[in-house]
Amino acid sequence: MLRALAALLALLGAAPAGEATLGRVRVGPNPRAVAFFEERIRPVLVEHCYQCHGGERRYGGLAVDRYESLLAGGWDEGPAVIPGDPVNSALLRAMRWEGDSDLNMPPNYRLPEAVIRDFERWVEIGAPWPDEAADIVAPASPPPRPPWLGRLHPALVHFPIAFLALACLLQALVIGGGARWQPAVMLASALGAGSALLAALSGQLLASDQDPTLLARHQLAGWIAVGGALLASLWALALPGRRWALLGVLLATALAVALAGHSGGALVWGPDWLAP
Repeated sequence: MLRALAALLALLGAAPAGEATLGRVRVGPNPRAVAFFEERIRPVLVEHCYQCHGGERRYGGLAVDRYESLLAGGWDEGPAVIPGDPVNSALLRAMRWEGDSDLNMPPNYRLPEAVIRDFERWVEIGAPWPDEAADIVAPASPPPRPPWLGRLHPALVHFPIAFLALACLLQALVIGGGARWQPAVMLASALGAGSALLAALSGQLLASDQDPTLLARHQLAGWIAVGGALLASLWALALPGRRWALLGVLLATALAVALAGHSGGALVWGPDWLAP
């Protein structure tokens, strides 16, 4: 009886062959977990993290190209990944830009919400990492860089905002009795129209895999803003006496610019980007 009880306890205490120990989740024969890691996780690490945290470079003491290094973490924040714990994993806190701004990763831009959700899901299921015996799928190569003008789109969108807001203010001064501001309204409206057109054209050069509905809304608002700015500039030139009507056109155009900016922010940060 005692011998049988001892054998039963030994059987319960022994881990089955090939089973991962707690906190050391390895993936070999699970093709779905391997595919998820290779398609959604490893390419992001390669493109956005290896430059500072791969190979011989271990900024802050952290390397993300080895599973043991992720579990160990860097010098200050503890384990970068805690399998099953997406709240306290330092890597996810850094990706979500929580806490100290010096630890935001990547430091100069925030990754899309969809990417962060993929990493949260990866940690939730135990942060599987294919071992050497697993079939490794080569990470997808980064997409080609868009044309030079397309890369200027994030900067160009600010010019129509500034010029059209200035045109609204100047037209309000004209209505208030300052006719001398009329040439300035014409100039600001023309610059707003030209910069809005340039911003819209540069945005068309950007290939995007974003939400098609949100992207279409962003593009529609942008082209409406272009049309409104062109109408306002022509109105200011041909019908300067219709002061209130011109102000209405300028305000409607400014609203279209605001809607384009809001949808653009949602494309970058996610639809809840204004939520507290």
